[in-house]
Amino acid sequence: MISEIVDNRRLGTFLSSIDADLAARAKAKGCAHCGGTLHSATYARKPRGLPDSSEQTDWRRHSFCCQTCRRRTTPASVRFLGRRFYAGTVVVLMPAMDDGVTNRRIEELRHVLGVHRRTLLRWRHWWRTAFAVTPFWSVARSSLVPPPNVTALPAGLLKRFVGPDDTTRLVQCLRFLVPLHSPYGDHNC
Repeated sequence: MISEIVDNRRLGTFLSSIDADLAARAKAKGCAHCGGTLHSATYARKPRGLPDSSEQTDWRRHSFCCQTCRRRTTPASVRFLGRRFYAGTVVVLMPAMDDGVTNRRIEELRHVLGVHRRTLLRWRHWWRTAFAVTPFWSVARSSLVPPPNVTALPAGLLKRFVGPDDTTRLVQCLRFLVPLHSPYGDHNC
């Protein structure tokens, strides 16, 4: 299921359009440092964790450079989740496997997506410890009724969103997480 969602071309296009909207809003605000005009400074990025068969080729990261002070502004993204090397969909979905993490599943995911067991365990640890104590989560969880148990993250978070399918719930979750990964509120894992 995870590889099907990650390799879904329509989902990739939709997430790209969300990122384009976030970038347009950031550009309209101007430079956060001096208020100057922002000019495009996008760059290519190839996130890890995508199947080799992934047809999505537009992995450009929206970014801007100030005309006045030359400082970079990189808007939030639903595809990249801050500075993480892996695609956002993978960082959310893999630690949320409801059926549990078995050696066979880990080996399949490693073969298809190139994600190692240590990485998956590190993500789970991040969701349940570092993420759970962020100022973002302490405020945002109150909008989820009932708030998910920390030991059930991120699966419990995904279950709080309503939609006809897993892909819709994933997109809602990624949009919910955007403030966490804003340029000035990034928390690495």
